[in-house]
Order: sequence, then C-alpha cells, then structure tokens
Amino acid sequence: MLATIYSKTVRERTFGLLIGVMSVSAMVALAVWVYSDLDQVIAEFAASFPEAYLSAMGISVDGTGTSIVLGEMLNLIAPMVLGGLAISIGTSAIAGEERDNTIGLLLSNPKSRTTVLLAKMRAMLAVVAVGSMLIWLGSVASVALVGSNTVGLSIGAMSVHVFAISLFFGSLALFIGAWTGNAGAASGASAGLLIFSFLAAGFLPLLQGWENVAKVFPWYYFNSSQPLQNGLKPGHLAVLVGVSALLIGGAVVGINRRDLRSGGVDGNLLERLLQNHPRVAAYAEKITGKAQVANIAIKTLSDHQGGGTIAAAAIFYTALIMGPFFNALKGVLSDLMSVMPEGLLAIVGSVDMSTPAGWFHGELFSMVVPGAIGAITIMMGARALAGEERTQTMDLLLVNPIKRSRVVAEKSVAILGMAFLLGFATFAGTAAGSLLGGLDISMLNIAGASSQAFAFGFFLGAMALLGGAMTGNAKAAAYVGIGVGLVGFVIASYFPVSANLAEWARVSPFYYYAQNQPLSNGISWTNLGVLLGAGVLAVAASVLFFERRDIRN
Repeated sequence: MLATIYSKTVRERTFGLLIGVMSVSAMVALAVWVYSDLDQVIAEFAASFPEAYLSAMGISVDGTGTSIVLGEMLNLIAPMVLGGLAISIGTSAIAGEERDNTIGLLLSNPKSRTTVLLAKMRAMLAVVAVGSMLIWLGSVASVALVGSNTVGLSIGAMSVHVFAISLFFGSLALFIGAWTGNAGAASGASAGLLIFSFLAAGFLPLLQGWENVAKVFPWYYFNSSQPLQNGLKPGHLAVLVGVSALLIGGAVVGINRRDLRSGGVDGNLLERLLQNHPRVAAYAEKITGKAQVANIAIKTLSDHQGGGTIAAAAIFYTALIMGPFFNALKGVLSDLMSVMPEGLLAIVGSVDMSTPAGWFHGELFSMVVPGAIGAITIMMGARALAGEERTQTMDLLLVNPIKRSRVVAEKSVAILGMAFLLGFATFAGTAAGSLLGGLDISMLNIAGASSQAFAFGFFLGAMALLGGAMTGNAKAAAYVGIGVGLVGFVIASYFPVSANLAEWARVSPFYYYAQNQPLSNGISWTNLGVLLGAGVLAVAASVLFFERRDIRN
C-alpha cells in the first residue's frame, strides 16, 4: 500500500473515513429509533411549517420522523463530517507535508510537483467518493435496522450532493495550501467558509430581497433543491464540481510558482501569506502575532494564536449580526413557533425561537459556538503531546529539566486559556448583537452561557489531550475529541425526546453545556462544575498515561 503516493494517502485516511461513516450511520439509526413513536405527530404538523424554513432545513412537506431525521443528518451532519475529512486531506496534501518536514523527501523521488499534487487529489477524490457511498448504504441499512422505510426518499441522490460539496471544500483547502504552504490557513479558511455558507444559504432566502445573495455560497448548490426529496439537481452539481476543478487547476499553478519549505513552516497562521504578499504583512502580523517562548503554556498559546484569532472573530461577527437578523425574521419565527407542538419543540432543544434568547440559543449557541470553540481546543489538545512527537520535538522539550507532568499541566493551561478567550469573544459578540438589535437579553445570562461554552471547549480539548497521551498519535487524539463531541451532540439532541432515554442524556457533555438554556435561565453552576471537573480528570489521566508510555521519535 506504500508503493505510490495515492495508495499511501488512501491508507492513511481509511481509519478516519471508517470512523466518520460509522458515526453518521450510528447517528441515523439512533435518531430514527428515538423518533419512531413521533411519526404521526410530525406528519400532522410538518405540512404547516413555513415553506422557506422547510427548504432551509431540507425537510419534506410530507415529513415523517424518518424523513426529518434523514434531512437533518444528510443535510447537515454528513456534509460536515465528510467535508471536514476532505478539508483535512486537502490541507495535508501540500501544506501538511511542508509542516511535517516531509515535502523534501517526497520530491527527492523522480516525481514532479504536479504529479505529487494530482496523486493526492485523486486520493481525496477516492476517499470522498467511497465515503459518500458508504453513508448512503449505512443510512439505508440503519433505517431498515430499526424497522422504518425510505419510500419516497432519494438517499442516493442526497449522497451524490454530499460528495460534491465535500469535494468542493477539500479542493478549496488544497488550493489554499498549494498557494500558501500554510496548513492553518488552508484548514481554517475552508472550515470557516463551510460553517458560514451553511448559515448564509439556509437563512438568507428567508429575507426579502436577499434570496439571490444565497447563490453566492456553495451550500446553496448543495441542498437548496432538496435532493433528498427531489433527486439529483444536475445544474447545481455541475457548479460544485466545476468550481472544484478550477480550484484543483489553480492549486497546480500555485505549487509550481512557489518556493516550497521543508522544516520551516510551522503552525503560525498566514506566515506564508505574509512572506509572499508584503502588502498584507501589517494585517497578517496583527492576526498571527509573534512567537512567544516564555514558558510551555505561552508558547503553545502563541502557536495557535492565528487560528484562535480567526475563530474568535468568526464567533464575534456571527453573534453581532444575529441581533438585526432576528428583527428581520421575527415575524416568520413567530408563525413557525405557533404551530410547533410540545413534542416537536423538544427536538430543537425546547427553545422558543420567537424570543431573542431562544433565537440566539437555537442559531448560535446550539452549533456555531460549540463547533468553533471545540475545533480549536481539540486541535490544541491533539497537537499538545502527540503533535510534539509527530514533529520530533518532544525529545528536545524533555531534554530540559522538566517533568512530564509539568509538560501536560502547562499544555492544559494553554487549552484552558484559549477556551477562555473564545468564551469571552462569545460574550462580547452576543452582548454587542443584543445591543445592536435592541433585544435586551440579560448580560448576566449571556455571561453564563459564554462561561458554559468556555467549560465545554476546555473539556473537549482535554479529551483530545488524553487521546494524545494514550496513543502518541495526533489523528487518533483528534478523533477522540471529535467523537466525544459528535456522539454527545446526538445523545443530547434526541434522547430527551424519548421518556425512556431522557435520563441518559446526562452522559453527554452537550447536556451540561446547554440543557439549562443559560441565555434564558442564567448559568448553572452545577453544569459548569461538571464540565470543568471532567476536564481536570481528563488532564490528570493524561499525566498518568504520558508518564508511563514510551515516547515516539
């Protein structure tokens, strides 16, 4: 399997692909099972939802429990998981090889830069295609396993659209990585566009006069035609595949026009952009800052300053526009909430989205905030120990008179500090958005919700740290953090709907993050303590595993 760049790349991504596909299939089976006794209720009320809302969420007007679950999973979770995997492959194709000091070894063989890039691209294409097919088969099998059916649903067509949108974001990461050589810029920009385009394409059509603006975003060409209900949309697929081809072509041009580095590129975001484009140097320096080496914690924070700054800005500005956005949509939201039964409200977190606090909770704090904070802290946790081993700098670190326990402790302090900074950005953006829209949300409640977001981010980062301490493998460590977050999201979202499973929702970190709806009810000190305590326990366990394991070199 190591004979070619293509086969080696596919082999390296097989484990992650299987984890992602199995996770999506398990979520579908679990959610369909929990919803199975609500089919009649959902069928009666789905037809009365606003058409724009149904379109945005990919819900059929003939909705049953199964169709709504599949709509949410295949319109949201599947493209997020497979798109994230494609972004990871696209990022590591060139920029990742430079970051890991292996690009020189790769190019020492009689292979051109174009050959290497196209081999990586073909591997990404194969992984995304197989992943889409497995999600299709896994979804059908999962639904059949719980005794439901998929009559009238085009799961195969939906999977093709998932393939196309994932290919687009993977190609975008490949393009940015080929032109900048910076893995942080490639993954951060691509993941940021993935999240923002989901929000923009979903809700801009709800605003009169803004319908056509949604067509600027790739997510519009993914699910605006509702492929789960209506089948393939060749024109939209052509847009996504065509732009992907242009990005891959641009990546070929980019890698052949730039001096490649081996060993010189670190995680300092926009470093390559700064060097190649002096005109933006002043702005880039403000984002990336300068490397700080006063101690391990500060050095670790400094290494992730670029990604943290972008995530904080994304959270702040997204929260800021939510205020005026609510004023534009509150009529639609009031109509929507007036027809939703109590049982269905539980599905969306039992929030009243016709109120300012419910709107912010449903649209910002339910996914955007935990997703952004979790992505950064999981990345920090995965690289904290396993990343040092991957880049062969752990020996250099431990040759100093520093105990392994201190290394773990200072790395965890850095994760805690980053989670706090992102939690503060959440508070500042939400408070500013509330003031801008004149929504009068309690500042104490905003502080409480932001505090619980901070604790949630620290817990996920600590779990990734634990994964790295146990395995020494950065990818496995990241999968631990992501897996805990995804499974926790499904459990917290669907278990409360079933009376028999509601109490089991307490095993999910999402339960302690949002169950008490802190924007409406204020902070839960118990929930905050559980998340912080669980994070501290994960750090303590990391110390035990890290002290007893042979370090890789």
